[in-house]
Amino acid sequence: MTKRQFGFTPQKNTIDAAIEAKNFIEPVLESRGVVIITSLDVKGAFDAASWQSILHGLKELNCPRNLYNLSKGYFSYRIAVMTTNNVSVKRRITKGCPQGSSCLPGFWNVHYNSLLNLELTSQTP
Repeated sequence: MTKRQFGFTPQKNTIDAAIEAKNFIEPVLESRGVVIITSLDVKGAFDAASWQSILHGLKELNCPRNLYNLSKGYFSYRIAVMTTNNVSVKRRITKGCPQGSSCLPGFWNVHYNSLLNLELTSQTP
């Protein structure tokens, strides 16, 4: 996993992310340089997580076969059921990670690991 991940990572949190940003920004500002910060908020990130992307990420990270197969099974044949007024509607789910799931933090990190590992310029932390 990338060292750029702060969420869902043991011994790391938003304070660590803020300190890393400060440590990068401060010397640039002291030398009268320019700093541009971009922040992303992925709308519906948990609901839109691609199962194929997560499974691909698990392969890229050399996930043990038994855990890979368990994850693949977790993403297979998922159904959501909504019942109201004695009427049930079933829909097959093909993406997303259920919030509150114990698997969610790991799947989240795998899903965004490749994005956080992009090669950046020498002026980007």
